[in-house]
Amino acid sequence: MDTTTTSINTLPTATTGPFALNRLPTPVLVRIIAYSDPLKWHALGNASVRTIINLTSFRCRWICRLARNSNVKLCPEAVDDILHTTAVVLDPISKLVGSDTWISENFIRAFISHHPRLFDALAPCLILKLLLCENPNVDLASMVVRHSNLDLCMLNGQYIRAILEHRPNIWMLQWLEDNGLNIQNTYQQENCFNMAILASWVMDSRVDLLDFLARRNINLPARSLLEYALSHSTPATVGFLVNHSSASQDRISWNDLLMMACTDAMTRLDVFQSIVANTEPTIVWTFAACCLATHAMMDDSAYMKFAALRNSPNAVQWLTRPMRGRTPIQCLCERLTYENMPYISPFIRDYLDLGVPAAGMPSIVAMLCQ
Repeated sequence: MDTTTTSINTLPTATTGPFALNRLPTPVLVRIIAYSDPLKWHALGNASVRTIINLTSFRCRWICRLARNSNVKLCPEAVDDILHTTAVVLDPISKLVGSDTWISENFIRAFISHHPRLFDALAPCLILKLLLCENPNVDLASMVVRHSNLDLCMLNGQYIRAILEHRPNIWMLQWLEDNGLNIQNTYQQENCFNMAILASWVMDSRVDLLDFLARRNINLPARSLLEYALSHSTPATVGFLVNHSSASQDRISWNDLLMMACTDAMTRLDVFQSIVANTEPTIVWTFAACCLATHAMMDDSAYMKFAALRNSPNAVQWLTRPMRGRTPIQCLCERLTYENMPYISPFIRDYLDLGVPAAGMPSIVAMLCQ
């Protein structure tokens, strides 16, 4: 317990007389209010009290008291420690003020001058407040980095990830790099640029963020990210990942991607159409078309994807081509059940229209395709 804390009920609250608040010296009032309960003092509505609470010296003093009571670590690295310290040391002041605007250049300079060690300890917390507030102030955040012993590269990767999860912006990545963060080295920390944050950028189609990393010679896990992109992203994101993979050992061709897309019932139609547009008619199209028909029961857009292949130039000769000695219709009939028959029959009808022989087709299917 803080033995210097003074009960608010024992202090003078009158505005007139020999014990009026406005007769007490400012340093005394600063100490009295900071070491009691400033929120209760503020609730009194006293003009003198509110004047004191708005002073930078008061805020510095109150932070010192809160930091001492919370046993702030002088070199916090774990993101949980930083978030906890922010909550118990800085958030009370933001609650009192109503925003984070109290972290000004004057406050930073005063805090550095009077409490340099505590300033270093709270630097990661101050940066979080300045970058994650409603109106981020990158200039003040840079000032905190410059005047503290903080090295962004020495912080746990989870701290950087916490910032990027709240601020997935190019300017945020650029700020981190400009203030000493080695993006390439940080990327190697799996707890920072992990699959979760990369996948979220893919699903949000943030090609700009992915490209920022790629330009720093970072090999993104393109194949894994494409699994998210097929069903949750855009053709532009898919194209970026395919092109990015071309420089890696795990290169992905458009034909590879076509086979991935036709087996994934969640693949978006516009993504599938863009993949088809980037491939050439080959035996891969033969397998892809049949695969789409096979999975039609699970894919509401399978027929439209099939149409993307069928309506492409020079597609007919490949879509009607036999596979391992069997026609596409024979391959589909081998997979027919009563449940999937209504879904597969439109494809069989199209194959018949394209000239595929009806040999081996059950009579019930023939009736459905009439």
